[in-house]
Amino acid sequence: MFGFSLFKIIFTIVIVIVVWNGFKYFTRMQDQRADRSRMKSQGKGRNKASGNASAPQPGTEGIEDMVECKVCNAYVTRGAKSCGRDDCPFMG
Repeated sequence: MFGFSLFKIIFTIVIVIVVWNGFKYFTRMQDQRADRSRMKSQGKGRNKASGNASAPQPGTEGIEDMVECKVCNAYVTRGAKSCGRDDCPFMG
């Protein structure tokens, strides 16, 4: 009744592969739609007279330069909060 056969095992593997690829396709389509809507919303906010000079470079949103802490030699963002050491150069 619940015996395993080669056909059942192969059928199960095929179903898992189909579902997995379907999920990847669905996720990729959602990401592309989000990217398109984000690009459209950025394009509407720009003035045509200013051109692309004020447009952010793709992939640079949220990038900050890191500075090395003189005390613990760790790299942190500018304006980071204190790590709790008495001699920490960052306030906060």
